[in-house]
Amino acid sequence: MNYFFVFQNITFEEEQKGGFLWAPQRGKAGQRVSHHETMKCVKQGDIIIHSCDKKIVAISRAKTDVYEAEIPRELKNKWDSEGWRVDTEYINFTETIDTSNYKEDLLRIQPKTKAPFNRLGRGNMGYLFFANQELYEFIITKIVKVQKTEDDMRKVKELLYLTSQQSVDRNELEEQMNFEGFKAKQLSQKQLAEHAMKVKPNRYQKSETTVYYRSPYIKELVKQFAEGKCQLCHKDAPFFDKDNKPYLEEHHVKRLADGGTDTIDNVVAICPNCHRKVHLLDLDEDKIRLLESAKKNHKRYERLLKYAEGTKG
Repeated sequence: MNYFFVFQNITFEEEQKGGFLWAPQRGKAGQRVSHHETMKCVKQGDIIIHSCDKKIVAISRAKTDVYEAEIPRELKNKWDSEGWRVDTEYINFTETIDTSNYKEDLLRIQPKTKAPFNRLGRGNMGYLFFANQELYEFIITKIVKVQKTEDDMRKVKELLYLTSQQSVDRNELEEQMNFEGFKAKQLSQKQLAEHAMKVKPNRYQKSETTVYYRSPYIKELVKQFAEGKCQLCHKDAPFFDKDNKPYLEEHHVKRLADGGTDTIDNVVAICPNCHRKVHLLDLDEDKIRLLESAKKNHKRYERLLKYAEGTKG
């Protein structure tokens, strides 16, 4: 996993909303531009630090390797229409930091070459530059301290785990689910539904064991649909988690290993006691009740999508 730093003083709002980075392949005079060429180094799973008007406003994770793409319709300018694009998953910060307050530290820890800041500690003119893990961790640590609520502090602090949990035992799919889990906690039900709609079911990756993709957006959405009650026994969740939310666990009515899909009509939220019971006893009566709960989740999901579609106009 590599790290990058992007200056988006003009384009942050459009690129964040569209979930991408984009840079032209050539400058206005037809020349190659080094800070645009850096786009060619970005690969799936890389971390990007986002700056806008001297403030660190977000981080994102690359969902794709860089690829050639025409200028997105969201960007209105006179650049070359042929460019480089990376699709990303943004996580925005409630409270931000101003990089001009940390010039000496940033200069000390940034990469020696192709770095975001010049020798005066000001941002270099350009778009995308190289960063490193030390720079990322320094920035996240400072952003934690400016958050105004314990909930926001905890969410930002969890982003440090993106680096501490890196190991040979975690494959790319697990890293993606880990990052999307952080993102899902920030979203409304409408936004979760829109993300869930984009999920590609039956994705898996083999290492020593087979890892199946489980969408954090679907997981979070069915938990919200459950409203703190187990969707099998209908009792209150046994306790609250560290985010002060009722603790329920996602369960696929038909297991992914048996050909079940990671879709809203196959996922429910149940208490840990019922979850253990379902896996140990595998009772037909429980399956029937869980299927009914999954159908209700799907109907509610469809209504939410219709509402989301209606509000776009």
